Amino acid sequence: MKRVALMLLSLEASDKLGARFKGLGQRINGFYPGLKYDLLNAQIPISSEHYCVGAFFSAAVWALLAAIFLLVVTLARKMAGPLAILLPLGGLCMIWMFFTALHLYYPKILAKNVADKIDRGLIFAVRDMLIQTSSGIPLFTVIANIADGDYGLISTEFRRVASAVRSGTGLTEALEDMALRNQSKYLKKTVWQLITAMRSGANLTVALKGIIKLLVDYQMSLNKAYNGELNFVVLIYLMVSAVLPTVGTTVLVIFSVFGVLGVTPELYTAVVFASFMIQAMIIGYVFMRRPNMYM
Repeated sequence: MKRVALMLLSLEASDKLGARFKGLGQRINGFYPGLKYDLLNAQIPISSEHYCVGAFFSAAVWALLAAIFLLVVTLARKMAGPLAILLPLGGLCMIWMFFTALHLYYPKILAKNVADKIDRGLIFAVRDMLIQTSSGIPLFTVIANIADGDYGLISTEFRRVASAVRSGTGLTEALEDMALRNQSKYLKKTVWQLITAMRSGANLTVALKGIIKLLVDYQMSLNKAYNGELNFVVLIYLMVSAVLPTVGTTVLVIFSVFGVLGVTPELYTAVVFASFMIQAMIIGYVFMRRPNMYM
């Protein structure tokens, strides 16, 4: 990964700025101490202090652009008095704080997406493990085969385990390290059940069958939860796309009759643009929340 979404600075530029403003990065990182682990789980190769500096300056650029836009609006509307100064200045501060918080929180979203990808693809890997262990193949050979397979992030994690075992680490310790560094709760459950079965001498085939049933039930519950959430999101989308613009325009026309607020082309364009942006955000939210079913 070379760049984080909505962050105007690349990771290389953030790393260079972080080396110059290390004190600033440490102060910002003090407000969000879990950022280090979010970056690690999201597989973003940068220190938390340097990332905080990049987030700070990226948010400053966003805030400056917003302040310039608001300043142009105030000049176009010929506003005078304190409002002409407070509007761009207030927008600068609010956008700066908002994008700084967004940049700092975004690695947590990426880490959750990585964990979701692992959870969705885990069922295939566990079924493969079940077939191989049922055939009498040793567990380390099974892990090496999964590492060499095409299971995405699952293969990457198992490749690290196989590499650690070949370097002299015990298989149990390598699996424990994978469970501790990973944010996928179902991969954690799978690994801990494997470790428990290894230490107790239980049958791995029985443990893997229980894991597969757990993963299938989990994916079915995701589908049911998404269907229930989608009904509410569709209602909000209809309100934003149809009801609010229509009612809002009607209210503006009524206010213009009494001279309270004039309906100008700029104001009407702003209403349409705001409705379009909110619709795009809702569609993006629905797309992100959509579960990918792999059975």
